[in-house]
Amino acid sequence: MNLSEIRDLAYKLANSYSADGVLLPLSDVIDMKMALTDFINTAYFKSIQYDPIESVYSITQNCIPNLLNTYSSFNIVQHLSDDYGVSANGVRSYYFEIDHPATVLIEENIAGTWTSLATINATGITSFTEYKGLVTPSNIANEVRLRFSGSYPYNIRRVALYAYAFASVDDIPKFQPYVRYTLPADYISLNRIIQNSDDRLRQQMLDYSIEKKSLLINYYYNGSFDAYYASRPTPLSLDTDSPQTRLENHSYLAYFAAGQWLFSSGQQAQGLTLINMFSSFMTETMPTIDEQNNTIENYSGW
Repeated sequence: MNLSEIRDLAYKLANSYSADGVLLPLSDVIDMKMALTDFINTAYFKSIQYDPIESVYSITQNCIPNLLNTYSSFNIVQHLSDDYGVSANGVRSYYFEIDHPATVLIEENIAGTWTSLATINATGITSFTEYKGLVTPSNIANEVRLRFSGSYPYNIRRVALYAYAFASVDDIPKFQPYVRYTLPADYISLNRIIQNSDDRLRQQMLDYSIEKKSLLINYYYNGSFDAYYASRPTPLSLDTDSPQTRLENHSYLAYFAAGQWLFSSGQQAQGLTLINMFSSFMTETMPTIDEQNNTIENYSGW
């Protein structure tokens, strides 16, 4: 059913469709028409509690490799009095986070002598702050290091040296144990995530986190991921718009809309009857979410 058909049913349920078998002119029901559209959308949004709309958000993760020991690079290292350095050959860009004022030197080993390429003077910070940049050594084969120095204690974490030059500093990836992806604007709640590691393996994934409508996936997982989620519907506005829920539930929206109109028009008993019928109908509705979410397709013969 579309919006026009649901609204027509609401007219009939509210006894406002015709008089003595003659259709009422639009001028007699124009205010009701406007109100019913809003009431139908209210019912539509309520109905997804019982008949969820499932959508899928697909991402691909294949993180840029870190030239350093990846596991230890996530750890927090404390600078007290001695300098702390990390280095690698072929460095073209870097990323790190520090939490207090510091001096960080970017240096190149030229014929056994460490030569300064740039200096970062971090001031005025009181919590972990990210720093990243591009490196242009005189010889790409030379060793490049980050040397964490300064006069005060501070913490260092998530240090990465990349072998790649990016188009801009903004393009240099964050180096974090969980990669953050912004969920779609219509996201309500997550149902499951299916990981497609390669063409032969598809399985449910459990190692993820949801924080403030962001999806966080472990850095070490590569592949494509399908996040199935309950989504917020788009309000019905055109007469030809149809709800995204199951067809058999569309007519129930008219009961709620007609009940709200009658209730607001002083016919509380008749209105509550229709509203309660809507709630009863929707309670009996089975969700549309596919429960077969633990299936693994085996093409390898194991």
